[in-house]
Amino acid sequence: MDRRMTRSTLLKQDVALPPLREDLQLIGGASSADGSPTWVIVDPVRGKYFQIGWAAYQILSRWEARSAETVLAQIHADTTCRAMKQDVEDLLKFLYANHLMRDPPQGGYRAYAEQAEAARPSWVIWLVHHYLFFQIPLVRPDRFLRATLPLVNWLYSPAVAWAIGGIGLIGLYLVSRQWDTFVATALHFFTPRGFALYILCLAVVKIFHELGHAYTATRYGCRVPTMGLAMVVMVPMLYSDTSDAWTLTFRRRRAAIGAAGMIVECALAALALFAWNFLDDGVARSLVFIVATTSLMVGAAINLSPFMRFDGYYVLSDWLGIPNLHDRAFAFGRWQLRRLLFGLERPMPEPVTAARRRFLICFAWGAWAYRFMLFLGIALMVYHYFFKLLGLILFAVEIGWFIVLPMVGELKTWWSMRGEIVERRRGWLSAGVLACVLALLFVPWSDRISLPAVLESTPHATIYAPVPGRIVELSVKEGLQVGVGDRLVVLESPALEKDMALTSKRIEVERLRGQRQFVDREALTKHQVTLETLKAHLSQLEGLLQQQQDLSLTAPIAGVVTDQAEALHVGQWINKEMAIAYVIDPAGEELHALAPETVVGYLHTGQSARFIPEGSDRPSVEAQVAEIRDIDERSFTVPYLLSVYGGEVPVREDAHHRLKLEISVYRVTLHLVESPPQWNQAVRGTVLVKGPRISFAQRAWEQTARIFIRESGA
Repeated sequence: MDRRMTRSTLLKQDVALPPLREDLQLIGGASSADGSPTWVIVDPVRGKYFQIGWAAYQILSRWEARSAETVLAQIHADTTCRAMKQDVEDLLKFLYANHLMRDPPQGGYRAYAEQAEAARPSWVIWLVHHYLFFQIPLVRPDRFLRATLPLVNWLYSPAVAWAIGGIGLIGLYLVSRQWDTFVATALHFFTPRGFALYILCLAVVKIFHELGHAYTATRYGCRVPTMGLAMVVMVPMLYSDTSDAWTLTFRRRRAAIGAAGMIVECALAALALFAWNFLDDGVARSLVFIVATTSLMVGAAINLSPFMRFDGYYVLSDWLGIPNLHDRAFAFGRWQLRRLLFGLERPMPEPVTAARRRFLICFAWGAWAYRFMLFLGIALMVYHYFFKLLGLILFAVEIGWFIVLPMVGELKTWWSMRGEIVERRRGWLSAGVLACVLALLFVPWSDRISLPAVLESTPHATIYAPVPGRIVELSVKEGLQVGVGDRLVVLESPALEKDMALTSKRIEVERLRGQRQFVDREALTKHQVTLETLKAHLSQLEGLLQQQQDLSLTAPIAGVVTDQAEALHVGQWINKEMAIAYVIDPAGEELHALAPETVVGYLHTGQSARFIPEGSDRPSVEAQVAEIRDIDERSFTVPYLLSVYGGEVPVREDAHHRLKLEISVYRVTLHLVESPPQWNQAVRGTVLVKGPRISFAQRAWEQTARIFIRESGA
């Protein structure tokens, strides 16, 4: 039999209210944002705290009457509270769901057994949840904290705060006088000892952070039952259980407990900043630099954001007087989203002022955007951190749990409201917009495949200087028609001439030495060495003479000079990396494109295409796919198409200063159908290849499948 709490079940409980657990405590809490009083139900066994309002307090304080009708009659007679039977029913549901009753309303202990069984997750959900987050209690520090509190109480005095603030300002002033040295602080963490000290330093800072929370809570009379390690997506973080702060009647004190950790880190950063100025370069200076900068910034980035359940969230929640800020804000965010999309005019999740409503809605939407980016980043980090197959699975878990499941839950809610939605004009408007979006995604609109391309002459040659030199004769001109061997530029190299003169002197010296060795019998034994040295110098001189001949730059092919370097003149010095000019054969134009692996499957030889050059002064040209190289050419470079030269293909520079493509690309060669345009220079543009009609959704699906197959090793 179904033992769940229903309205019909509760209505039968008007005569006898089930008894509450004897170990529960009901104490006064902090006033809410509107000034109304609150109370807290303390569950000491589970360490849980439940905040209730005035009506619930009036009902609970008369619970011993054991009759709903009697309780309501007493409330109406003794107070101005107008609690209704519905309030009693809602409170009963709340008490039952949170295991605060000694006996359930119906079914005896078996109802609790069934409730516990229903709440027990499957092993898959348990595994996913404990991968995403679990806690490891390490110590029970309450007795230690109370015993040592007198030793640290002086740190809470205003004098200490002013002193640390002054030290921090002095340190900041001293650092500003040598800012370049400060930001260039060498980090001595590349030895095992240095790395161990670095980890130890970060751990000590985080321990002080948690002690700040714990001592502040103890100072205000709260218990700190446990401190330990929390694993958030397998990333270790220290935590301290300060849930007992819910028993405080002043929200300001709760906010102080939440802010204490970051205040301690700021104090440590101020002291470290001051100490940096008086330490020599080494491990100690590197450690205080980390405490003053990196540790503080990372801690602030994590803890100050109110969009996750870290220190900033609890401080903001206590400051505003809005317990469960996330859940209540998200309820308003969903409520407003349904209003905007479907025009639903359902009551607000709770009565609040217009200003508070706007804040909660903006806060919810901001938190959703922040969490989406954060969870996506964490998923990508996990994907790259683990080995491929496990990384892919964990990536899917992250995206599914944090992003997909909440969206599916909201879609289910919309489906349950479909009766109301179809009656609203805005609902039909949203449905029309959704249909248009789906049409854009799933209808194969375009059959064009766009590829970055360059039209260049084949063959072509680039004129470089063999060695750095000075121009003594300049015959090259833009548009000049040249033949094979025509002289373009003549250079001179004083360094080369100096080497030739020095080598000639060495040859002369070795020849004289060889002649004297025939006279001196003792020196005759070294004649063979002299001959070998002479041969080496002669060979070196021959190479230098060849280099001197190469200083006369000639055209390696017949064609037209184009893309001449700007401002060339006689007497100018040039290096060997400078492209002086290009010689192209305008009769042999060829079109090259680079196709990423995501679209290469849609290409085949014989497809028609059109090349659209950059700029509006050149007409487009018909072409046809002639060749697709099926090898991933990561080292292939077409300079005009690379990002460093203004192209669309991203590249990076490796350790050997060679350009490497960041993505897998394939080389596509196309032949011109029309006569070559003879533009006499390389022209960059876009090739539109006529391919099959493929929708965006199909492309995305195929790309996802391709990644899965590649990363899983299937």
